[in-house]
Amino acid sequence: MDCSCTENSYKTILYLVPIFGIVFGTTLLFFLFYWWHKQRIELIRNNLYKPEKFDLRTYSFFLGLLLTFTGLSISIVFIMVLGRTLALLGGLVPFAIGLGLLTYYKMED
Repeated sequence: MDCSCTENSYKTILYLVPIFGIVFGTTLLFFLFYWWHKQRIELIRNNLYKPEKFDLRTYSFFLGLLLTFTGLSISIVFIMVLGRTLALLGGLVPFAIGLGLLTYYKMED
């Protein structure tokens, strides 16, 4: 009995699982956005569409808080585990973006 046949089929299945996941996920997202678009078109045709207001200032505040504290916690963990290495950039980048968004929130009034 040749063992390499089962090993190759195992690898094939292992490689096909993420491909099918990406294809089915993309198809699902396509139809979700398509349905959302068709719903908006029908609301506009029936004069029932009400545009949603988007508050950029509040959005930047909450996103800034989220990124600042996420980046800070990642940076602290990287310092404790790895020391001062280039991996620290993985925490400093979201930390800096979060501080930038909080600065925008504070200055935009």
